[in-house]
Amino acid sequence: MNNYLSLKLKVVSFFAIILVVFLHSYNLIVKVNADHVISLNKGYGPFIQELISQGITRVAVPIFFTISGYLFFLGLKGSLPEFKKKMRKRVKTLVLPYLLWSILGILLYFVLQSLPVIQHYFTKKLISEYSVIELFETIFLNPIPYQFWFIRDLITLTILSPILFWLLRFFKIWLALFLIVIWFYNLDFIIVANEALLFFVIGGYLVLHQQGWILRHFSSKETIILSISWIAIISIKTTLVHFDFSIIATNIIHKFGILIGVLAAWGIYDFFVKRMETKESKLSILFSFT
Repeated sequence: MNNYLSLKLKVVSFFAIILVVFLHSYNLIVKVNADHVISLNKGYGPFIQELISQGITRVAVPIFFTISGYLFFLGLKGSLPEFKKKMRKRVKTLVLPYLLWSILGILLYFVLQSLPVIQHYFTKKLISEYSVIELFETIFLNPIPYQFWFIRDLITLTILSPILFWLLRFFKIWLALFLIVIWFYNLDFIIVANEALLFFVIGGYLVLHQQGWILRHFSSKETIILSISWIAIISIKTTLVHFDFSIIATNIIHKFGILIGVLAAWGIYDFFVKRMETKESKLSILFSFT
């Protein structure tokens, strides 16, 4: 991996983190308690929030999974010792943090639910009433910090990586196209989100078959066309949601928006870096902690 791509991955990941924050700030539907849900009236404010939190920001997770897939498969030749080495590293960087924060999440909820004055604010079953099976399910599959589904799926994809590697070697682009269809139809894989699997595989495909593509720099014209198309698509999708249009139609447009948006985000980096007075070395220092 050259220095330009290494820095690009860091900078794009940094801004994707910011997008995730805005994604989770979506609050047009507020659950007050188990029996009371508030849905905000439609207007300019909700429209803008929908456009940002359910439009622009939705490229963040696909970007993360694509980068994760790319970095995981980078340099792999397919031998068993290589996969074992990668998996050992993921135990330290994924499995242990996942279990630690999942257990801490349960303990925190247990303590808070033990306080009668705030107990009624919890809309789900109390931790103290969980069975052993429910506790294990919460720790390993559905952690209290629900954002950890991302890490859970990365762990699953790591386990599946040898199979995915050989499927990519044999089927190449056809595997990615098949998963795109699955993603568009929202078919469930049960053990891993279809979006996670798709973009992780896309990252692997770029490593194994299209290394030159990810190393190329987007031209200004390409970036502008992609960016305008992206904003136009998510604006149309937001308008359809605003007027309660067909869910199937809005979902299809939404998925197209994500695909175009990922490409646009990738090109926007090239667009601005070429025009910045700050040298690449200074950028490298700025984002060295991401």
